[in-house]
Amino acid sequence: MAKQVEAFEKRNVQLVVIGNGAPNFIQAFREDTGYRGALYTDPTLNTYKLLNLKRSMGSLIGLKSLKEGIRAAASGYLQTSIQGDTLQQGGALVAGPGDTLHYFYRNKEAGDHPPLKEMLNACD
Repeated sequence: MAKQVEAFEKRNVQLVVIGNGAPNFIQAFREDTGYRGALYTDPTLNTYKLLNLKRSMGSLIGLKSLKEGIRAAASGYLQTSIQGDTLQQGGALVAGPGDTLHYFYRNKEAGDHPPLKEMLNACD
């Protein structure tokens, strides 16, 4: 998403990332991803639970997660430590103005990401 901030801004959309790690991990996340936008953390997992995001062993091991791991390693990104719960999967949503939900995507497995084109279309 760090590389796509401008595409969202062109649509007058504010990109917000909500993690669930301890606040002291925010700086490392920024350094690893290059993301400089709005960033919050919810260590209580209330947001995660509210969105009913996936958590399972099956979501950690799969063809897509293996392919993404190889792609990341080939591009020079090597995960040297594990932080947090590796079984938790994320998601993405497009909401607002107000309480309108335009798009919601639950990651199915590690390395899964919402199709960018779908998200941007939901912002139009």
